[in-house]
Amino acid sequence: MPLVYRTLVAVPEHDGDLVATAAAVLSRWLSKRGNSGARVDFTASGRFELSNRSRALVVRHDNPEEGLSFLRLTTESDKADGLWRTITTVVVDPDLSPRRYVWIDMTVEPTGPAVDVVDSSRLDIMPPESARMLLDKVEGHDGDHPLPATPRIVRGRDDLLVDTLVATIRDPRRRMAVVVTGAPRDVTVADWRGAMAGALSRCTGMCGGYVLDAAAQERMDALLPRSLDVPSGGVRTFLPRVDLHDEADAARHPRMSPATLDTAREGERIRNWVGAALSRRVRDNALDVRLPEALQAVDALLAEETDDVRRLPAGTGPGSGSRPPDPRDRAAVPRTVPGSEDPDPVLAQEREVWEQQTQRLREEITRLGSRIGDLAEERDELLAETADLSEELDAARERLRVARHEIRWLREQAREAGMFRLAASVAPRDPRRPPPGSVSELLERITDDSELPHLYFTIEDQTVYELSDSRKESLWVTRAWEALLALNDYARYQFDNPGSGMGFHSYLRENPDGYQVIPLKRLASQESDYVRNRGKLNDKRLFRVPEEVEPGGRVPMYAHIKLDIEYGICPRLYFYPHLGPGTTNRVYVGYLGRHLPVQQSN
Repeated sequence: MPLVYRTLVAVPEHDGDLVATAAAVLSRWLSKRGNSGARVDFTASGRFELSNRSRALVVRHDNPEEGLSFLRLTTESDKADGLWRTITTVVVDPDLSPRRYVWIDMTVEPTGPAVDVVDSSRLDIMPPESARMLLDKVEGHDGDHPLPATPRIVRGRDDLLVDTLVATIRDPRRRMAVVVTGAPRDVTVADWRGAMAGALSRCTGMCGGYVLDAAAQERMDALLPRSLDVPSGGVRTFLPRVDLHDEADAARHPRMSPATLDTAREGERIRNWVGAALSRRVRDNALDVRLPEALQAVDALLAEETDDVRRLPAGTGPGSGSRPPDPRDRAAVPRTVPGSEDPDPVLAQEREVWEQQTQRLREEITRLGSRIGDLAEERDELLAETADLSEELDAARERLRVARHEIRWLREQAREAGMFRLAASVAPRDPRRPPPGSVSELLERITDDSELPHLYFTIEDQTVYELSDSRKESLWVTRAWEALLALNDYARYQFDNPGSGMGFHSYLRENPDGYQVIPLKRLASQESDYVRNRGKLNDKRLFRVPEEVEPGGRVPMYAHIKLDIEYGICPRLYFYPHLGPGTTNRVYVGYLGRHLPVQQSN
């Protein structure tokens, strides 16, 4: 049952009746899901049906003599990708004084006979709205400092605010991340706060957000080492356990540069991929947060009681004043007069329960059938991808075998020629750097003219950053880098062999010695007639080039390299060779990002 969201906050004792406040907030939250949510009773344990595919389980545990009060609400929703649970727990225990605790966990339990795990990186995960509502209502703390639901403005004229923020960053008891940004020069602090509130909506409850004005930024620069700067117009994420005296620790705290963020904003408006990129490390950190030992015991107790409540019929529970119908009670219920049209009340109640259960099972069968179909398609795609990878692996192994044989043969030739020192010498280290490991590193390295001198990039950074929040980011970045090296060497080959007239397809098939290539099946030399003849779809393939290549500044790029075949994002890299006499002798890379639309409906 993978955990996909967690927030854990402490609430001071002076913040009123925490259990009553939380119950009121949760009741309001459930009411937004329809009239059935309003009927959930938080005064005692019980089970409540919210719809045909969702239910609420309440566990209430009170011990006035010891001053204990526990409340747990579990909502369960059956969805196509699994059973989603949102578990909200409130704990009031004198042994934990002066703090009371609230935490919210969201999990996804895989469903279906062919599913063993759910890959959370492929799910669209947003924090439950109940987290924001609770943080708006109670004074939640992370460690010794507040955990706000939305970003707070820190102005430099208030020394206390700046000092408090630095103390929050350094707080050794802090569990969640702190995200700090400096407002760009062309945006007001208030507008930037609104923009960042939207970007950090994926991080609600998992981090504290702060927006600095220019004066606060100057003071922060003086109080923090340069390696942990908060850039103006950029973002710094401070993970827990910051070491201000260790420069190597700075690499652990992600930094989004102003240049990167500039590509994703128009004024104060920020593109959606920024929020996804920022939330990645924030969420990973939150999922690693363990409950304190005292709360782990409470969690185990409430989990057992929740399982007991789950087995109850809807609308029933300990202390609820009702219980499920028992056939043994029929003798105590007056029966109808023979010939009457009214059925036995007990039989009618039982029939209604069974009809509801039958309908629920029919819907479950339909859902599982659809899920099985989706999984079968995904299985076929994965089998095809595995076959391609196996073929590439076999080819790489063969190249390795041939290279090793050639090395042995050359060393033997050197020994026979009397060059014993050369034959025994170790080859120098390969000067080439390994492939980049992330989208941000890829974008940094393509700007280095020394590595890819024959390529010219007109790509937009935001389309590339859309690939960053995925479990396959490393694979896509590696394949993109291999493709760029092959394109660069293709241009170099044309320069070294003028007049060859070899196209990229032939270049990959011939595999010239000493030049980088990629598997031929990754190349698509052309788009379909359907795409090229549909105006809107064709326009999506028009990418920027210098006016010396095309006076209009745009050319259609149909040749592209497939970085993945699995359904979904399926990244593509589009390019335009401009090689030969009277050309710029460069390959122009116009697009790197998710699969472009191929149907008119898109």
